[in-house]
Amino acid sequence: MNKSSQIGEPNQLTKKTNIRWLGGSLVMWLCFVAYLDRSAFSVSATPIMNIFKISPIQFGLATTAFSIGYFIFQIPGAMLVEKKGSRTMLTISLVFWSIFTVATGSVWSFLSLIFVRFFFGIGEAPLFPAGNNFFANWFPKNERGRANSLMNGGSFFANIVGPPIIVAIVSLLGWRSPFYVIGIIGIISAIFAYKFLRNHPEEHPLVGKLELSYIQGNNFDNKSKGNEKPKSQWTAFLKQRSFWMIAVGYFATLWVVQFFMFWLPYYLQATRNLTFKSMGFYTSIPWIAITISVFIAGLISDNLLKRGFSRYKSRNFICAITLTISGIALLLSRTAITAVGNILWISLALGMAGFSQTLAWSIATDIGQKYTSTVSGWMNMWGFIAASIVPTVAPVVAKLWGWNSVLLVNAGVTLLGIVGYLTINTDKPLCTR
Repeated sequence: MNKSSQIGEPNQLTKKTNIRWLGGSLVMWLCFVAYLDRSAFSVSATPIMNIFKISPIQFGLATTAFSIGYFIFQIPGAMLVEKKGSRTMLTISLVFWSIFTVATGSVWSFLSLIFVRFFFGIGEAPLFPAGNNFFANWFPKNERGRANSLMNGGSFFANIVGPPIIVAIVSLLGWRSPFYVIGIIGIISAIFAYKFLRNHPEEHPLVGKLELSYIQGNNFDNKSKGNEKPKSQWTAFLKQRSFWMIAVGYFATLWVVQFFMFWLPYYLQATRNLTFKSMGFYTSIPWIAITISVFIAGLISDNLLKRGFSRYKSRNFICAITLTISGIALLLSRTAITAVGNILWISLALGMAGFSQTLAWSIATDIGQKYTSTVSGWMNMWGFIAASIVPTVAPVVAKLWGWNSVLLVNAGVTLLGIVGYLTINTDKPLCTR
């Protein structure tokens, strides 16, 4: 018997640990790295169009290529998460997309750009289903809103710190250099993630008994039995309204968010005549708003659950209300006279959309339970169907009727999301038979 045991001190297994939050923070970092690349691509829109002599519509096709690769691999990626686990798939995904991040900085033509961005999308596709699967396994029900906010918080924080840094790097070293730096960071992060993460809390050597008991005592049974077939749930899910409506809700949410993800820098230059160097500051403001909102969304939703409100009221109502405000803010942004006024309305629109983007992942876990990665992949696939349409549709609409018309279209799409979120039965898990 060792000395610590003799004097009654708690050993590592009986100490109150919080390894789940360290793991969640690491997933947040991985999402941050992923969105750094997206930020670099959108900030570099003007230099890329000038170098390859392509139009905004052609640049939109390159961003659409990414989204197509991303959404077609959502369901296969989600199935691999169920089979291989979140730890393996987060690592593989990170390595794959980091390779194609570096390759983005090495393209030599418009066609090679489309090719590379398509495979970048495939590589990044399992990220959010695997992350949501990790949170489903590692976090109890009453912490899941805050846990899911980590993914989106990391993603959007990249759009706060990324643009000013990337603008400076591009100005000094050219548009290719940020992709090399981000790719190397991704490879290093993949190694660290594989070393630290585990699929389930009971597999991690640093998780104490108190933490494990707390997680398992407040969670659903998320392990599949040996005789269950991974694909058997799809037939049942496709017959249920909630499965389709979460797709509708997230389609509308991602339409709004991804428009600004891809086009905000160019939109401000085209409509407000901002210089390339000043753009980094202005584009950061809306992403500050959405980063703050995703953390507030998780806190409010979890607190409502603790006070006895249903999941429907704690998740769906908030999604519908905030998406309504987002649509109204988009309409009002069209009336702004100054660049600052425009940015403030856009910030409100993005911030409110951040509520629904975060809580949609909690809804996916609530109705999917042990099939969280399946529902997450399905939901995210439809989100990126929207993200594959809006980059190309936006400049076409802008060319025909102006950028204000694009914002009008985006506001109209939020109506779909409101209907979608209000018709999901979050209080009842999806049936598997």
